[in-house]
Amino acid sequence: MAGNTGSEGETKKAWEEVGQHFSDVGKRIGEHYRGQESETRTSADIQRQTVKDAIQKVVDGLDQAFTGLGNALRDPQTKDSLNKAAKSLGNALDSTFAGLGDRIRQRGRKDSPGGGGEAQSGDKPMA
Repeated sequence: MAGNTGSEGETKKAWEEVGQHFSDVGKRIGEHYRGQESETRTSADIQRQTVKDAIQKVVDGLDQAFTGLGNALRDPQTKDSLNKAAKSLGNALDSTFAGLGDRIRQRGRKDSPGGGGEAQSGDKPMA
């Protein structure tokens, strides 16, 4: 199991990198959203609490969010951050599933009849 320690460390590092990149993307999208919010303040703060007003606020919020997201996605730094986040997510998933596959194969060898893991992945099943 000593060999897995390095693999587990690499997996942890890969997931930490995913978190960092997505955090960066989230901050950038938030900045764009807040910019849109300050530009589009309306009299909604003083409107009565009715179902119609609540629905309008939700629609306005979604419009601002998607406008902010669109602005963020046009920003070259945000695009770069998103690309890095996607790549790090792929690396973390690859590392996670590779390590998981190794552990499953090792466990299968330990649990096989005869205890020696006599069956190999290339062996044909007996009929």
